[in-house]
Amino acid sequence: MKNTPLKYRLNVIGGGLIIFVCLRLYLPQLARMAGLGANFNIWLLVCMATLVLACILPIAFIERMCDFHPMLFKKQLPQTQDLLMVMGSMFIFTALAMVNSILVTLLGKVGIVFPAQTLEPINSTLTLVLYFVYSAVIPAIFEELFMRGIVLNLLLPNGRRFAVITSALIFTVMHTQVQSFIPVFGAGIVLACIYLYTDNIYVSMLLHFVNNAYSFIILYMQQRVNGISAMGFASFVMAVIIVGGGCSLWWMKKNGITLFESLQKSGKNSKVSKIFTCPIMVLGLLCCLMSVFAQLYADLAV
Repeated sequence: MKNTPLKYRLNVIGGGLIIFVCLRLYLPQLARMAGLGANFNIWLLVCMATLVLACILPIAFIERMCDFHPMLFKKQLPQTQDLLMVMGSMFIFTALAMVNSILVTLLGKVGIVFPAQTLEPINSTLTLVLYFVYSAVIPAIFEELFMRGIVLNLLLPNGRRFAVITSALIFTVMHTQVQSFIPVFGAGIVLACIYLYTDNIYVSMLLHFVNNAYSFIILYMQQRVNGISAMGFASFVMAVIIVGGGCSLWWMKKNGITLFESLQKSGKNSKVSKIFTCPIMVLGLLCCLMSVFAQLYADLAV
């Protein structure tokens, strides 16, 4: 794999992206045509299966085309130090979300309004469990296997810095919320760095899960509790993350833990611009961007 030209590997990743986008776009449409969208619980199961397939099939394609089979589960479960790094990373995620919120508000002042993120009505415990698994558990496992387990590792021979930034860019365009570009790209950077620092995919999975679970709980509370109570709950959770995350970052600095050492300019790194010289990769990125704007158009049309 290390002797495989970078251009070939990038084109293979682009092919994986095309598979991902096609499955994410067309499987739900076929399911709706088959009448599976009538029951929301069934629809959540369809969405889960779609996301799993959209990650697993590109992984299988990339591994086969590159003869690449990384050992991802060779380490033990997250330890205390890893949990502190996860908490510190949540502080960073919260800061990025606040910056993004300010930017979206400013855009709203000039007439560029994005739809607020909400959940579909949750009327039963089963729906709540299925929705939580779909929103937090499935992405944490399968998106991490795809992005950090395969894509990031496949790019590492050309430099850790190159691999982190490129995988974060791909991770960003895979998501369909253009108004969340800053926090998603930042999350891609942090997830890649924490995976490389710990050499343990369980840690990046845990961080991904905690972030998605936090977002889900906040949105759910906004649905169930209105007004000041919902704002108070969100403020309390955010305060816990800020205080706990701030203390964790202080502990990391005191113990010489440099989470972002992969971004330092050391060793030989390829230029990120090389991804735009690979036609299939460019096509894959364009397919992702088309799905982003299609989703944005659908949201604005509602």
